[in-house]
Amino acid sequence: MRRSRVALGITGASLLALGLAFPAQGAPRITPSPYLATANGMVGVTESLNVFFPKAKTTSVSISATNGAISMPMNIALNPAGYGTTTWTPSASGIWTISSTAMTPSVSTQVSVLPTATSTAINTPNQLQLNVENAGTTAYVRALAGTARPQGSVTLRKYLVGTNGPVLGTGWLQPTSDPLVSVANIPWTPDAAGAYPVFGTYNQQTLNFSASTSTVEQPDIVLFAPMVSYRFAPALRVGQASNINAVLWSGIVEGSVGFLFDGVGLRGSVPTINGVATMSWTPPSEGLHFLRAEFTGNNPGYSGVSLQQIKVLPALPADQLVVSLGASTLNTNGKNAMARGTSQVLSSLANSGAPTLFQITGPCVIAGNRLNAIGNGSCVLTATSVGSGAFTPVTVNFTITIGDVAAL
Repeated sequence: MRRSRVALGITGASLLALGLAFPAQGAPRITPSPYLATANGMVGVTESLNVFFPKAKTTSVSISATNGAISMPMNIALNPAGYGTTTWTPSASGIWTISSTAMTPSVSTQVSVLPTATSTAINTPNQLQLNVENAGTTAYVRALAGTARPQGSVTLRKYLVGTNGPVLGTGWLQPTSDPLVSVANIPWTPDAAGAYPVFGTYNQQTLNFSASTSTVEQPDIVLFAPMVSYRFAPALRVGQASNINAVLWSGIVEGSVGFLFDGVGLRGSVPTINGVATMSWTPPSEGLHFLRAEFTGNNPGYSGVSLQQIKVLPALPADQLVVSLGASTLNTNGKNAMARGTSQVLSSLANSGAPTLFQITGPCVIAGNRLNAIGNGSCVLTATSVGSGAFTPVTVNFTITIGDVAAL
């Protein structure tokens, strides 16, 4: 099981801090000097920006976040102690400069913003005809964080061990009803009979989304066109809803499809629309089972059956995180400590290799890749992995005690 260490920093950063709480009025602080504190981030994910300008207390300060030609102005009201907070949402990946625009002396900081993480899945019909183009393969690309769906295209390739394999086709992504998911239809022509392994790679239209690659799907290539074929996700899992499609061959008149699981009907007949009948289904148990699609055409004499043995896998495991503060691994039992006025680097290990999102409350702030202990008390650090195609998201909380010395 692969683990990937992720460290916050200006380069290669993938830990975020969201909802940072600024210290209460009069709280002890690292230094009386002004500061701006925001974390390394990810495109589309809202972060907190904490500021301290003691000479401008009870007024407001103008802050600017810039990345190349992009500029985001912000105005932050300060409390009587000179602390203030606001939120901002990075709209592009790369290095952002956060600076006060009307303070003397000026204060600035730089943070790294990663592309939004994605996952890709390929769904092919279970049977396709040899040497005949078929447009029934779909690719789904999901944004694992943020608020925008991925843009770009997906390239379908034949899977060959040790190489990318030849390109079979490419489809451009289109919006779906899910605000974080896009879909592409990929026409391609099978050139060999039998089991035909394929996979898809997401090609980003901009650098605001990360690349991702699907698992391998393996349709059966046959000599004669099937009247109806199944199409579903390459991995069906207990408790995880999936769309099950019955796909008609080109030129077959519309009709309806009955779906059966181990011989038992899953629901009433589903009409085909543009040659496809769709049903959302959640597998109830793992192991080997049979799915059956029974098609009845609207015109007499048009009917067909597709029978597919499937292996339902166990539910996806939750991701696992190991979070470190400096050289120490944080414990969920609360035995974590920092000395007031100190700063430590945050890093994370995730089984999925996915980015980790951080939130912090209490007398602490996160600036770039460092957690800063501002005043005495307890800080609660919340670490969330966005997961992947093989792991579900997970959230872990850590309590860190801040004192004059780092005593457990």
